Amino acid sequence: MSSDDWFLSIDFGTSNTAAAHSGALSGAIESMSLSHAGNLMPSGVFVDAPDRIAVGEHAANEAQRNPAAYIPAPKRLVGQPSVAVNGFMVPTSAPIAAVLRTVFSRSVALHAGQMPAHLVLTHPEAWSPSQIRTLTVAATVAGMRPDAITTVSEPRAAAAHYARGNRLADGAKIAVFDFGGGTLDVAVLSKNAGGTFTVLAARGDNGLGGKNFDALIRQWVDEQLEARNPDLLGYLRRDAPVGIRHQLDDSIRRAKELLSETPSATITAAGGGFHETLQLTRDEFDELISAPIGVALSLTRSTFADAGITRRDQLGALYLTGGTSRIPLVHRALQELGPVATLDDPKTVVAQGALSSWMSSSPHRPHIPGADSVMGDRFPTSPTDRLGGRPAAPTVPTTPAPQGWSDADTPKANPTADRRRRRGPLIAAAAAVAVVVAAGAVAAVTLSGGGGDDSPQAQSSASATTSGPAVSLATTQEQVLAAVPATLADSLTKCQNLSFTENQGVEVRCDFKPGASTITGLAATDSAVDPYVTVSVDELAARKAVVANRQGNFDGTATLVENAAKTASASIEQSSSSKNYTVSYADNTRFLMVKAWNLAGVEQGKTFLSRTGLIS
Repeated sequence: MSSDDWFLSIDFGTSNTAAAHSGALSGAIESMSLSHAGNLMPSGVFVDAPDRIAVGEHAANEAQRNPAAYIPAPKRLVGQPSVAVNGFMVPTSAPIAAVLRTVFSRSVALHAGQMPAHLVLTHPEAWSPSQIRTLTVAATVAGMRPDAITTVSEPRAAAAHYARGNRLADGAKIAVFDFGGGTLDVAVLSKNAGGTFTVLAARGDNGLGGKNFDALIRQWVDEQLEARNPDLLGYLRRDAPVGIRHQLDDSIRRAKELLSETPSATITAAGGGFHETLQLTRDEFDELISAPIGVALSLTRSTFADAGITRRDQLGALYLTGGTSRIPLVHRALQELGPVATLDDPKTVVAQGALSSWMSSSPHRPHIPGADSVMGDRFPTSPTDRLGGRPAAPTVPTTPAPQGWSDADTPKANPTADRRRRRGPLIAAAAAVAVVVAAGAVAAVTLSGGGGDDSPQAQSSASATTSGPAVSLATTQEQVLAAVPATLADSLTKCQNLSFTENQGVEVRCDFKPGASTITGLAATDSAVDPYVTVSVDELAARKAVVANRQGNFDGTATLVENAAKTASASIEQSSSSKNYTVSYADNTRFLMVKAWNLAGVEQGKTFLSRTGLIS
């Protein structure tokens, strides 16, 4: 890396996006100004056309003339291949790419027009490899080289930022309470000897955030206007244009933020010849938000219980991040659970931590003032993702399929989350894959060693039981099928290696034998593809998948099924591109993951779990 190289991290949030960079003059990690008002940029986008997407405040302003073209939270779309907006079908990566491109544009202006030498992107801990892939593809579409992109989970990034200014002993546990505008995520992490962090437990609520508090204040405003000026209330509810309603929303949001610093704030409601100024006190605000904060406390206690935290003194710190965490009542409520800690601006610490973590662990790291305090000179020597402890993925041959939007009913290849050590021909291959995905093509992967139903390996494994010891990572088809319950294994045929898991494990695809009792009566009747399963064994991925299933998908349509011990979970949800349903199962004792595709509905999914013995 040359002396002119600089580095960027982006925390793409549900409501707002933040960034950090290595300063052009100091070289130190600094928050980046993304708007005239501060370090945050709204994540909303306005899709005028697939090639004309406005971002941030510009997008919110354009939404006043055409609300149907506005996506206020594109992060919630991650997990589906495309989105219908303003009469167009666009890849989910397109609005995200527009947000990232805007950050690039503003950041390169500070660095003489030069793109960053490396980009670090953050994501929720529970995101699947395919969701992370959407983020990295978006960055590639926005102009970043695939081999210069690294990803790290948000709680790991926050923990790295905390460690920059606080000495933590090996084995020390900290909690990250990330309360943003649209979501709440809680994680407990343990510091490793190498200076990295292991996530012990994580939970989240994708429907709880600062926007809930905005809605509660709006209800309070309506009650006040009902008593003081019902005509104004009627105008705001029925006749007010989008611009007038946005003005009231902005006044509510500013009052909410001001109440973190002052005992009272005013809210202005005006329009249609009417005008009212309302005063909201902090005590009234605390009463309004007490119920959702109670939900946040309950989720935090449950996360601590998952991690074995039963006493306040077992935590080194309860670290608060996200704009909503600045509310004083949040601080007071969490004091009983652990020693509350905040550093700098809680809205940007995840971006700063992501960059400091990469700078400290990169084998080609530059000298950055302050970054060494995360890990010092201790680096892992194994070929792992130094941000999260995941091994680098293998080189995988890829074959592009016919052009078209991604088929949600077809399992996808799993490209690596760690591209920075892939050089030479592999860089070109990664770029080609990114272009194919961005164009909407489906990538199909076949690994060497996979066979059809004539394969002796498959035949000998089809009737395997689960009596053997648990394997933390299955790298052969035989190991994978040996972990499958006998009832399910006996009903499978035509098994073949399909892809890799995120940690180099093998993912196996199998059809069901004709007349198999495990699937009889459960298949979708209008599907052109018969039901099938994909199976893998990967400890780290399975633990994340159990959490992801428990959290549910972003639009709240998934159905959760768990066993009594809470060690296994399954998410049953409808495909975004068909009427078929998919069951996604994982357990954190045998580290088995099973996906059943093309089922008829939720009840059929539950029946499949019961018949196969996955969840009785």
